[in-house]
Parts: sequence; C-alpha cells; structure tokens
Amino acid sequence: MKNLIQDNYEKGIDVSKWQGNVKWNEIKNEGVKHAFIKMTEGGTYTDPQFVANWNAAKKAGMNVGAYHYFRGASSTPKEQAENIRKNLDSIPFDTKRDLFAIDVEKSSNESVSPDVMADNLQDLLTQIKRDILPNFNVIIYCSPDYWDSGVNYKKYDFSVHRLWVANWNVEKPRLPKSWDKPGTSWFWWQYSSKGHVSGIQGAVDLDWIKTPSTPNRCCSIL
Repeated sequence: MKNLIQDNYEKGIDVSKWQGNVKWNEIKNEGVKHAFIKMTEGGTYTDPQFVANWNAAKKAGMNVGAYHYFRGASSTPKEQAENIRKNLDSIPFDTKRDLFAIDVEKSSNESVSPDVMADNLQDLLTQIKRDILPNFNVIIYCSPDYWDSGVNYKKYDFSVHRLWVANWNVEKPRLPKSWDKPGTSWFWWQYSSKGHVSGIQGAVDLDWIKTPSTPNRCCSIL
C-alpha cells in the first residue's frame, strides 16, 4: 500500500507559526511540492508567520494554499469572513492556481452544538463564495471522528466542497459522512501529525495530494 500511495500521489505539508522559521528551499529539494499555510483563526487572529511563509514558499516554487481555522461560535461568520478577506488581500492570491481551506476541528469548538457548527460553517462558506472568492472551490479540512459527531452534516450538502481529510496512522483514510458516498473522495489526506522533513525543526503534518495526473482527481477511491 505504501508504494502504491507514493507512486500515485504527491507530497505535501501544512504549517503554522509552530514550525518556526521554515526553510522552504530545503523542503522543496526533499520532493515536497505542496503546502497549506495557516492564515487566520476566528474573527481577529492572523498567524504571525503567514505572509513570510506564503512569500517564501511561493519563491521556492511550491504549490501553496492558505487555511482558516473555523470558530463555531466565538466569532460570527461575518467577522470571520472579514478576517479572511483582509488577509487574502495581503498576499497575491491567485484564484486559478492557489488553494483555500476551512479547518473544522473540535479544539476551541467543544461547547458548540452540531447544529450551530453546521449553520455557521455554511454561512461562512456562502459569504466566501459570494463576497470574497466568487465561483471558487473552497476546501474543507476535517477528521471523520469529529465531523460525523460534531457537525450536523445532514443539514447542508458539504460534499460540494473538496475534502482535506485528517486520518492518521492508517493505510487508507476513512471518509467523513458527507463524502462517504459513491463518486466522492478526498483531495488532500493529512496522514501524520508527527512527520519530519528537511527545513523544519521538530514535527510537521504530512499530506498526500491528488494531482491533475491522478485519474479522476476528486473522485477516485484509494
């Protein structure tokens, strides 16, 4: 299975301020072609390393995406949309090339009900598509365990968004319920939270990515 994955998908990582001073040229030289970089969280927070990481990763020739950590209730969807808009304006974001994801996790959302998580997430996604990135395919990051229990996924068709699934230490990722149906699969797979690559001191998240050369890039099942 490991060789099958390596033969069919490309290497990626995702980083935030916790990775410190990232040496992007070293990462690229190790064969990592893709990176998601934390940009924002909630209605006010900007990762202090975001712009530096974005510009350096781009300069190194990486394929780059930005992600926003979703707060289900402590910030309104409108506040979060404004935070996203402001920070996307701080970089040369290319809607034809770059990626953008909403990170949906349990941490900081423990007290938020599944209904509120679903309603406010859908509200934020609607605002992004309407006001910030028209006709752009926003990606949703989530784990199957939290998504299936912490978000009322039945209220909306979240499967219209590409999936960045977090499922560690398994040979094949388990799909969250919204995407667990024929013809739907993952786009990015975060398969480890304790990886190591040249250019980063300490642990980093590791990902596999389906690329245009992967048959049916959004719909093939591993």
